[in-house]
Amino acid sequence: MWFTEYWYLIVSVAVFVLLPFVLTTLAKRYVFRVVHLQSAVNRQVMGADRAERVLRTGQPAVAMVLESYDTAMRVERIYILVRLKLQVQPEGGLPAFETELVAPISPVKLADFAPGRSVKLRFDPVSREIAIDQPMR
Repeated sequence: MWFTEYWYLIVSVAVFVLLPFVLTTLAKRYVFRVVHLQSAVNRQVMGADRAERVLRTGQPAVAMVLESYDTAMRVERIYILVRLKLQVQPEGGLPAFETELVAPISPVKLADFAPGRSVKLRFDPVSREIAIDQPMR
């Protein structure tokens, strides 16, 4: 039989054909894992889960931007993470309070969050967590 004499050629051809397939599959799995982790980190940095809950259940308020700082960090290479110091005035006669928030803001909308500007938001009266309720992107 010819394949018993040339078994080393059959094995080397099989390795040569299967190796790129295996490496490509492993590379795809690695890339998908990295993209998923990056997405999870971006959501955590932006506080998306907390903000979604506050936007759903929070009470409306208006805040005056007291200070605005660029944190020198970017999300998805576009959005600027800005630290905002806000004077929150809740609707319904609740007392005003000051708080800080780091929010991802588009460079196009950055002027809307300059000191002295008013910002619509929602807040949780118990924990005083806030979420901006106007376009940031």
